[in-house]
Amino acid sequence: MPISISELMRAMRGRVFLAAWLLLPASVLAVNVPPRVDAAWLQAHLQAGKLAIVEISSETSYVFEGHIPGSVVSSKSAWREQAADGALVHLPVSRLQARLRALGVNDDDGVVIYYKGNDTDEILGAYYLFWLLHLLGHPNVGMLDGGWQAWRDASGPVAEEETPRRKGDFVARPLLALEVGTNELARIREAYLLVDGRPAAHFAGRSKFAANPKKGRIPGSVNQPWQDYVRRSREGRWYVVPPDVPPLLRRLGISPDQPILLTCLGGTGAAFNYAVFYAAGYHNLRVHDAGLRRWNLRNLPLVNPAVSSAGKGR
Repeated sequence: MPISISELMRAMRGRVFLAAWLLLPASVLAVNVPPRVDAAWLQAHLQAGKLAIVEISSETSYVFEGHIPGSVVSSKSAWREQAADGALVHLPVSRLQARLRALGVNDDDGVVIYYKGNDTDEILGAYYLFWLLHLLGHPNVGMLDGGWQAWRDASGPVAEEETPRRKGDFVARPLLALEVGTNELARIREAYLLVDGRPAAHFAGRSKFAANPKKGRIPGSVNQPWQDYVRRSREGRWYVVPPDVPPLLRRLGISPDQPILLTCLGGTGAAFNYAVFYAAGYHNLRVHDAGLRRWNLRNLPLVNPAVSSAGKGR
């Protein structure tokens, strides 16, 4: 049943899903970065002013394997911290702003993010940063399709010297409606589509990450594992092949303006789905950053189909 604007606002206690904020006129942007950037686009804009490029990998990979000219390096762990209850969440806004300034990102820069693909954590870190920039009110950001593997396949130039760091003037303008807290998720989850980004076996209750206190899933949630879009090259490099339209959303008949809640174990898989869904035109999205780890620590409702199935077989 369609949800009216008034129902939506009541359910979210005055917070609304946002889409119009993302439609900034191109004239106010030095470089208008699409949410999905291909290697040809980036090569054509490498010399453009007001473009920041961030690699997610390690200092070792950045220096010894080379990097895209003009890029700076960061990692997934640079943007997150462990809360008192053990959940991993993003840093406070003031620290996120400081991290971006330290990378040399300016307030009027377009931003392109790419991952090396030495492991899947680098992929998750890149997609997490994409969501964080949106959360900080900076939608002029794109993800390099295929990451470093695609750049090398396209014979993109490679730099060996480290890009000089200059302090940027990035200003955070937080859009808190792009995040949903655990208590709020518990209140509103039945009213909206809730997508769990964990592996299928975890969603089904057959297994779990060691950091997750319990097996199972939030009642009523559906599964879109972020790993579905991850591939490995012959050279052993991990990369993502994002769909034009996520099959889950096509199968369920979800319209682009329908609100969607995103969760996983600890935020990065949900952020991955955020970036993929957003690039496909689905903009009414909210990420549950604390994920199932905090949900389970608070003993909130959980179902385990694997246990139910085993019981029926007895």
